[in-house]
Amino acid sequence: MRSPAFIALGLGFIGMGAGLYALTLRKPSKPAPAQPTARQQREMAELAEEVRKMRLGAGITAGFGVALVIFALSLR
Repeated sequence: MRSPAFIALGLGFIGMGAGLYALTLRKPSKPAPAQPTARQQREMAELAEEVRKMRLGAGITAGFGVALVIFALSLR
């Protein structure tokens, strides 16, 4: 018997992963200056690192959701 609870949890995790990934697609409010200062370069590097971590977390979360759905569909 397929467990609807595991399927629902899996879909919830997939949705959370998609939402987290969508947060990384935001554009900065101001465009980067042509000649950024050292401080601005550090801020841009920190933002890029944060986006990378958020995308990794989104992938892991969505992957866990897919694993739950596959597990639920393989139950008999």
